[in-house]
Amino acid sequence: MTAKAQRVAWLGPILAWVVLLCATAAVAWLGVEGSGRLRFGGALAGAALMLGTLAFGLVGVGRNPALLRLVAGAAFLFLALMFLLSFADLTTRLR
Repeated sequence: MTAKAQRVAWLGPILAWVVLLCATAAVAWLGVEGSGRLRFGGALAGAALMLGTLAFGLVGVGRNPALLRLVAGAAFLFLALMFLLSFADLTTRLR
């Protein structure tokens, strides 16, 4: 593999990590500085962006064999379940 091909192979994961770190920083900033609907909606949008970047950027669910997609789908289903339980807990505590 040539040096240029190695740089191109690393470009996708590096870009995915940059997006994940920026989204994490944005969610943390919204937690400190945001208010009202912007805080809640922005945090949800940031979480969705991070999950999509993780699934399609780092894991590469769309370009792998069916068995790996099945296992990754189960992991993301578990994450969705944990998110739903956390969201339900949050909504019961808000008044």
